[in-house]
Amino acid sequence: MGKKIRKHIKIIDASFLKHKIKEKLHTQNGNVPLNIALTDRISFSVLRNEENKIKKIENISYEINIIEKWEWVVRYDDHGGTGSLHRHYRTNLIDNKIIESDAGIKKYKNKNFQLTWVCNDIRRNYLIFRKRFVKNCNLDKELWS
Repeated sequence: MGKKIRKHIKIIDASFLKHKIKEKLHTQNGNVPLNIALTDRISFSVLRNEENKIKKIENISYEINIIEKWEWVVRYDDHGGTGSLHRHYRTNLIDNKIIESDAGIKKYKNKNFQLTWVCNDIRRNYLIFRKRFVKNCNLDKELWS
């Protein structure tokens, strides 16, 4: 008695084998003030394609102006456009310790939604970020410009 041989037909999707045409990307940079005193701002840098879609979030940061110099407090990036969005906290100005975390960050497939979500997150929480950073740096209010 012979074994019954099953013939399977495998359909292979070869679309992943095609080489992607490299897109022409351009950088968009911007600064958005968060208050009237102009001591806090959101600074961002993203790469967009010709259709104006965001392909990579290079940097979105919350910055404060200390003695005529902009210092970043919290920044978001996605490591090359393929990684997940995450946050970097800067603890103080002296030793530049950085804490990296992705806790509480919503996952979106669309980079335009990610950019909007991050800007709204910074607008909601920038006073908390600022208070924590200033406390860790032991800065007096007189040093602020």
